[in-house]
Order: sequence, then structure tokens, then C-alpha cells
Amino acid sequence: MMTPKTREISNPPSESEPEAECFEPQKHSKPWSPKNGFYCCNKWLSFQVEFSGHSGHLRLEPLSTEESSNPVNSLPDFIMQQQLLRLSPSSLGPAALLAASSTTNLRAVSPSHHASYGQTSELPDTTWDNLGFDKPMSADYMFIMKSSEDGSFSDGGLQRFGKIELNPAACVLILNYGQGIIEELKAYRKPDNSILLFRPEKHGLRMRVDAERLLMPAPTVEQFVEAVKVTVLENRRWVPSPNKGFLHIRPLLIGSGPVLSLTPAPEFIFLILVTPMGDYSRGGLEPINLVAENEIHHAVMVELEILKAHVEAKENGFSDVLFLDSVHQRYVEETSTANIFLDKIISTPALEEGTVLPGVTRKCVIEIACSQGYQVEERLVLVEELFEADEVFCTGNAVHLSRVGSITYLGKKVCCCESAPAVVSQQLHRALLNIQMGHTEDKLGWTVTSKFNCWVGCLRGQSRETSAMIQRTTRLHKLVRSIGVGSSLSSSSKQLRVHCCFGSVAASNAEQACEQSVESYNVKKNEYADVDWDNLGFGLTPTDYMYVMKCSNNGTFEKGQLNRYGNIELNPAAGVLNYGQGLYEGTKAYRKKDGNLILFRPDQNAMRMQFGAERMCMPSPSVDQFIDAVKQTVQANKCWVPPPGKGSLYIRPLLIGSGPILGLAPSPEYTFLVYASPVRNYFKEGSAPLNIYVEEEYDRASRGGAGGVKSITNYAPVLKALLRAKNRGFSDVLYLDSVNNKNLEEVSSCNIFIVKGNLISTPAAVGTILPGVTRRSIIEIARDLCYQVEERPIPVDELSEADEVFCTGTAVGVAPVGSITCHGKRMEYKTGAQTVSTQLYSTLVGIQTGHIEDKKAWIVEIE
Repeated sequence: MMTPKTREISNPPSESEPEAECFEPQKHSKPWSPKNGFYCCNKWLSFQVEFSGHSGHLRLEPLSTEESSNPVNSLPDFIMQQQLLRLSPSSLGPAALLAASSTTNLRAVSPSHHASYGQTSELPDTTWDNLGFDKPMSADYMFIMKSSEDGSFSDGGLQRFGKIELNPAACVLILNYGQGIIEELKAYRKPDNSILLFRPEKHGLRMRVDAERLLMPAPTVEQFVEAVKVTVLENRRWVPSPNKGFLHIRPLLIGSGPVLSLTPAPEFIFLILVTPMGDYSRGGLEPINLVAENEIHHAVMVELEILKAHVEAKENGFSDVLFLDSVHQRYVEETSTANIFLDKIISTPALEEGTVLPGVTRKCVIEIACSQGYQVEERLVLVEELFEADEVFCTGNAVHLSRVGSITYLGKKVCCCESAPAVVSQQLHRALLNIQMGHTEDKLGWTVTSKFNCWVGCLRGQSRETSAMIQRTTRLHKLVRSIGVGSSLSSSSKQLRVHCCFGSVAASNAEQACEQSVESYNVKKNEYADVDWDNLGFGLTPTDYMYVMKCSNNGTFEKGQLNRYGNIELNPAAGVLNYGQGLYEGTKAYRKKDGNLILFRPDQNAMRMQFGAERMCMPSPSVDQFIDAVKQTVQANKCWVPPPGKGSLYIRPLLIGSGPILGLAPSPEYTFLVYASPVRNYFKEGSAPLNIYVEEEYDRASRGGAGGVKSITNYAPVLKALLRAKNRGFSDVLYLDSVNNKNLEEVSSCNIFIVKGNLISTPAAVGTILPGVTRRSIIEIARDLCYQVEERPIPVDELSEADEVFCTGTAVGVAPVGSITCHGKRMEYKTGAQTVSTQLYSTLVGIQTGHIEDKKAWIVEIE
């Protein structure tokens, strides 16, 4: 990596720069180095960095006490060719501004130099005429706040809207296990130009309730509301004119801390993005047409499980899907994104079963209806009742209150609202909208009005030169931080105003240096990374390289490449962050005694990803592309593959919806990436028998859901039950079926087998159970060893009759179960060297590590 050199200042400030108090440069003999950092004093500092013979110029000015305490200055602004650009303190490393061309001068200005909001470039009123819900616009700013070590949130702030950087393993909980929550609310512009928020505290409270279910900390209600207000105010020019639409606000809470196994994240990010919107349904206020779905069932907090049904319904001319309960398949639950009501007596599905979202709009409509003298019931609603109702309508933040024109069930279409005019829905719609938009007095205290005068900076123009400058800034910031400069100034960035200009040639060369930092990495067979292999667990150990491949516009994946392991950039509106559109796989590489590296059945992981991608409406790499990506990743990280008998290299392929999307729809862009980490035992007990607890309150998957594919949305909901079991001294949780609550399904992240004599039984992999690669391998090995194997429903009562129980999975291998506790009763099983599970485990590991001849062509050699 290149080392910067120091020399005396050669480029004095340009005479054409805006006037500002300036001191003479103070020369000093003390050479700069990454170790001692910058030499700071109460006057300007001049500093020069040389990249391949090209130089740049950096000047620093200490802020006054008054300026440093002014909250406005917490977001420094710079004039760039008469364009105003806001940068956050976190982006102000010593190279954060070294990317401007030689004709571009960046100069700090005080708040007095800013135009007020009324003087900034307002969007023309015609902008709002064709607003829809399927083409989101990017506003100016987004809000970001991170959790601290104790789980509380503080020090949030606004940043220029753009991609956020996430580490593929540091954000493993949202990208790999779907630990994330979204909220949706709206802001309206009144005729007097003030802005209205509708019940933001209810959304803040619901986020806290959902966070508790997913073992996540959450901002306080006050922090939530304040963050929403700040974000709306700074983006107020994007709030449509009265009666033209609304500003859609999307708060997100995601797990971003580094973990590899299924555990809660150690760090979380709360962010808010906004975009102006019109009607959710293409038909505007026209009645929507629903089709009742009786195969796929809606699952709480798992939006992407319903995406396939939603897309198919749209393709067949319907507006949305109406989901029924997964147990009886007779009771109405929700549409894809909204609650449902019917009117003879106003009725809506009750919340008690935990499968219906407690919508804020739903609650408001109930309260309004009651205040107007209507009788409202929250109860179980039979699907047949919809066909006898006077009216049917849906409510939600996106759909507002939409009348249902027809419902198609079992091939039969029934039109609604034919026997009577839609009086009730229209009356409730008008009452709700008038309160939201400030047309009538809010006697219930539901709205938050902002009439504050606020200073707002905006980027006047989005030229290619500006975009290129921002991109170069990001790359150079990474480069300087990597050579040790970043930490020196980052800690002082809140007290320093930074002025700099940098030659375009220097910027280009610095950028090339940053790009070229990914050099080839050749390791001999006997060379290893500096790892204590004897104490290796199943935690994350970042390796050198990861593989990244993008999906082109026609749904095919282009040629991928190896990149240095590090952050990836995602749009805050990416499908994976907002709707959990993502799949992951897990496979392993082993080192043989001769030093050669081998993979175990990667084709099975590739085919399972393809099957899951079809279920989740995603394109996927071909089997050959998948295997080639895994092989390249292992080869590039070969020094991280443990010595024989010391563990394996765990490989995590990920397929995520990386393109921006706001309404519930497939992402417009996808990213496939592969990273790796050396691991050993998944459970902290090592090879000791597991103690498992049968979960009776929570379900892992529902019939018709996505339990049979490796969707990231399957895993975060099990965290609460898993942590509760571990706090009680158990290793893991065994889940029962969600319909009858009596048949075995899976442990949190692995399949389960029971042994009785020569008979080995495991639940059939149909719908709600993942078809594990290790599971399939054990079934084949067991049959080769003359055991009888059955794949069938297994009642929980059979646990009391079993001789042995064991679990299988890529991470756990074959793990014996010592005991299972069910209904307060503890059942114990055989363990040790003479058990069936030990025989199966030894055979499997022998094949995986090359000690036993591979007669089934399961092993793939890495050249």
C-alpha cells in the first residue's frame, strides 16, 4: 500500500475563492506520519500528500466555541461550483474532500450564507401530477442513528440521501437472518404550507413492540417522532402540494452487528428515508379487485413469503391477494399489505391469534367508526361472510381506505357493493382523510403540525461531475482511512472546518491506488493465516476476499469478480432491507492431508438456491456460476482453511434484492455475493449432546409460507424463543407444526431425526421444512448402511419412545441430542461411541474430509 509523503505547501488559496477569515500557513519541521497524525494549532494548517508524484492541498481551520456548539454546524456544508452539498461528520476524514477537480474549490460557509427554504429551488407543481406508488423519487436527506453498547440509541443525524455501506457479515442479521422491521407513515402539506404528520407516536410504539418480539432494541417513541419530524422538515420541498399526494416516510430498524451463527446482532441501525407518493393502487380511488389465496398463507413479519402470490395475482388482473388462516383455511386474515373490513355490522379480523398486523390506519378507522355511532366487531370472520356484506374495504398506510369491488374465491367472482351504495366506506374515508390533511379540526390529537422555520440546504443540480466527485470522495476516504490518516482527523472533525482543493490528476491517481489495493493473493499449500486453530469456534473471522456478481436487466447474472472483503453499498430502499427479499446458503470447504482443498456437494446448495429464488420471485445464478463463485472464494482465501482435523471454511453465499423498491414488488436489481469464515463447532458444547426444549408458543413456519426455502425471513422470528431456551439452560428449540401443534418440524437451524431400533425417521421436507443438504446426505448414507429410513409426519409423542435423537445441518454436522423437554417432561436418549448417530457422523465426515472414498461424486476438488 502506498505511503504518503510530506512536503511544504505549494498551492496557496485561489484568489477567486469566497471571502473568509484566513491565517497565514504555519510551517513546521515536524514531519507528518500516520502514527503521529496531524500537527494542529490555533491557526491554519497546510499539508501536502503526494500520490505517484502528484500533489494535493489541505487546509484546516479550528472552529470557534460558538460555532462548534451550534447544532447547525453539526452538518458542515460546502459551496461547490455554486452548488450546495451537505456532508455528514462521519464522512469527513482527511481525504473526504480530496476528490474535487482542479477547477473545483470547496469552501466552508456559515449559516448566513445559506438560502432559506423559501429561496431554495422548489419543485414545480406539475411534478406532482403523475405521482404513483411504483416509481419512488429520491429526496434530499435520510436520517441515520446507531445503537450503543447498552442497546440505547443516540447521536442520530441527517445524511445526504444515498447508498449506505454495510459489511456482508457485519450486517449478517438483516442480510442473512432477516432481523429487521419497517414502518410506514405519511406527511401532508396544508394550504398554509405547514406540514402534518399523522399519529407518528403509534408507529414508534408499534416498532418497539415488534422489536421486542425480534430481540432488537428500538428508539424511544420520543426519538422516533423527533427523527421523523427532522427528516420531513429537511425534505419539506418534497412534500407534494395540497391534494396532490403525500410524503411517504419509511423508518427502518435493522440488525447490523457482526455474527455468524443464529444469535441477535450486537449492533443495530435506525434509519428513515422519504419519497413523495400518490395512490398505491394504479386505479387510484377506483374499487380494488381481490383474489382469495388458499394455498399460500400470510405470515407475521414475513412480507416476502406473500410476494409470489401477490405477483401472480397482479399478472392475472387482480389488485391484490386476500389471505386466509393457515389452520382452517376458512377465516379471513389480511391482504398483502392491508387490513380488511366488511360492513353489515362493521367487522374486521381480530388480532388475538398473532397473524394479523395491528395497523395504525385500522385502529383509526375503528375509532372514527365508533365515534360516528357505528357498531364495530373484532372477531373471526368467515370468508363466506364477505359475499353477504353490504361493503368490503381495506385499510393501511399505503392504501389508505380502499373499497373492494370484487372478490374471487375458488374460481367464483362475487361483486361487492352491488346491493347498496358504498356509504360507510366513503364516510369513513372522508373523515380520516380530512383529519390527516388538516381539513377538519383534529379533536383526537392524532396529528403533529410543524410550522417551524428551518434552514434547509439542497443540492441544486445533479450533474455528472457532482456525482463523480462524490464517488471519488468516498473511495479516497476509504483509502486514507486504510493508511491510518482517518483516525487522526476523524475524532477532531466536529471541531475543525475543512477547506481543500486537490488536483484532478492527483485525485485520479489516488483513486487508482485505492482500486489497485486489491492485489492477487497467492498462498502456498502449507501457509496458514494467523489463527489459533485449537480454539476456533463458530464465530465470524473475516477473511481476505469475497465474491460479488450483479444481475443484469434481463434477469441474468453477469460475470462476477473477487473483491477485498469489506463493505458493500446498498440503497436504503433496497428490497432486502425493506421487504426481506433475500436467500442464503451455507456450505463448507475442507483441507485434506495432502493440502488440497475440497467442497462437499455445492451443486445441491446451488439447486436449493434456485428453488428458493423461484419461490421468492428472484433470478438466481446458474449451478455452474454458483460453484465457480464458491471455488474462487475458497481459492482466494485458502490460507484461512483450517488444517486437517481443525475445522472447516464455512462459506456463505447470499442472494439479495439490492435495487430500490417501495411498494410490495420484486426488486429491480439483485446481487449475489459469497464470503467465508473459518469455523469449528456450532454449539458451544462442542461435540457434547444437546439439550433441546419443545416450543409451544411460537411457530417457525406456516403452511403455504416459505419454511421450505432458505429465506432470510425464516430466522429472525425464532430468535426470541431460542434466547429464552438458552437462558433456561437448553441448547436449542424444537418447533412443532403450526396447524395442529403436534408434529415435529425442525430445530431452529437444523433438521431432526429419531431412531428406534433399525428405523430412522425424519419429518418429510414438504413446505414448512427445509430440505437440508446434510439431511439428504445422512438419509443416503443410512440406507447404504442398511438402516430403514422413513420421511413422514412424526407426532411429538414418539419422542418418548425413541432410542436416539440427533440433528443435522451444514453448520452443526451431525449433533447427538441428550435430552428433550416437552410439556415439562424431560426425556433422555442414548449417546456415545456405539450409537447410530456416531456411525453416521463418522461416515459423513470421512467423505467430507477425503478419508473415505467418495463413491457418490459428492466431492468437488479445488484446483
